[in-house]
Amino acid sequence: MERGKDRAVRRIMIFFIPSIQEVSKSPSRNRLAPVYFSISFISMHILLSLIVSLFPVVCMAAKEEPPPKYSQDLQQQADSGDADAQFHLGDCYFFGLGVPKDQRKGVSWYRKAAEAGQMQAQFNLGGCLHEGLGIEPNLMEAIQWWRRSAGQDYAPAQISIGDCYIFGKGLAQDEEEGVRWFRKAAMQNYPAAQHRLGNCYYHGQGVRKDLVQSIQWYRKAAAQGYPPSQRALRDLGDEGSD
Repeated sequence: MERGKDRAVRRIMIFFIPSIQEVSKSPSRNRLAPVYFSISFISMHILLSLIVSLFPVVCMAAKEEPPPKYSQDLQQQADSGDADAQFHLGDCYFFGLGVPKDQRKGVSWYRKAAEAGQMQAQFNLGGCLHEGLGIEPNLMEAIQWWRRSAGQDYAPAQISIGDCYIFGKGLAQDEEEGVRWFRKAAMQNYPAAQHRLGNCYYHGQGVRKDLVQSIQWYRKAAAQGYPPSQRALRDLGDEGSD
């Protein structure tokens, strides 16, 4: 079970934390409810992998280079203050890539990189703080780090903030503000955000209901191979063509 949990965490850290809106298999389901947010994000990702074969998903993180394994050269770069190397070294320790796994040490390196402004490390540190992985859980600090990452236009962090607003998790519920963050990420052609916008337009969450807009956003995500949007279009009787 521990090994399966590690795999789920790996998916979370490489991709993005909240995926609540993928739980709805069809756009015809009821308006998305905050109750879904009470489920552990790790459990949610395990569930999602079974429901929608979420991974691998064609998304921003999937296009990034796979994390390097531990090496003396990487260690030296990190020791010298290279923020990117510190982030990658954090991955090595957190997931045991070429070095014995040590989540606390991994988080320590994420923090070094995050404090230096590395947006992926800021995002990962927020995830660790949210889940209490290698560090005591602290939701408010998690949101602070997600905000820093989102402020650098890192799309996974932007939808994390958006979900917090949509469901009132650690932030006052504000669906319009949540949609604003989804839109920021969607404008970067990030399919998970495009799908969220499609859901919001379909259900009238934070925006006026608009089926045309909903389908347009589902199409954008579906064109990148995003399964939830492809399914949403099928359920709506739309094949995704203009």
